[in-house]
Amino acid sequence: MEEFFADVPGPVAVAGQDPGDGLGYVVYDPDRMVAGRRMEDHLRVAVCYWHSFNWDGFDIFGAGTLDRPWLQSYAHPLELAKQKMQVAFEFFEKLGAPFFCFHDVDIAPSGSSFREHADLLNEMVDEAAGHMARTGTELLWGTANLFSH
Repeated sequence: MEEFFADVPGPVAVAGQDPGDGLGYVVYDPDRMVAGRRMEDHLRVAVCYWHSFNWDGFDIFGAGTLDRPWLQSYAHPLELAKQKMQVAFEFFEKLGAPFFCFHDVDIAPSGSSFREHADLLNEMVDEAAGHMARTGTELLWGTANLFSH
């Protein structure tokens, strides 16, 4: 798959108070000392998988406006989950995000039985492990969605 965020050279750098022409963190500087510790040691910056990759931007006034091809395709749900994860880890890497977080149903499609659901989740956990090893992005927390099925 080609890059989804091809316009972002990444990783996004610390820009200080003047980001200039490119993307840059204005306030967050992982190496800045705050109360005797690096800012990175105080703040566990993570990208939330649900809000960043499972939401299409809809609100009460209309349909979604975000470009999320993995939410609007008729391809096999497992292939779409793998595409979504590949794009997610591209995003994490380009942001320089050290962590991500997710619910089980964010990364894996639901199965028709508990066994199938567990098998799909296990496959996607293995997929995530490969991406984590490749990018260095770590899991801050993962949890089960016990509130919407």
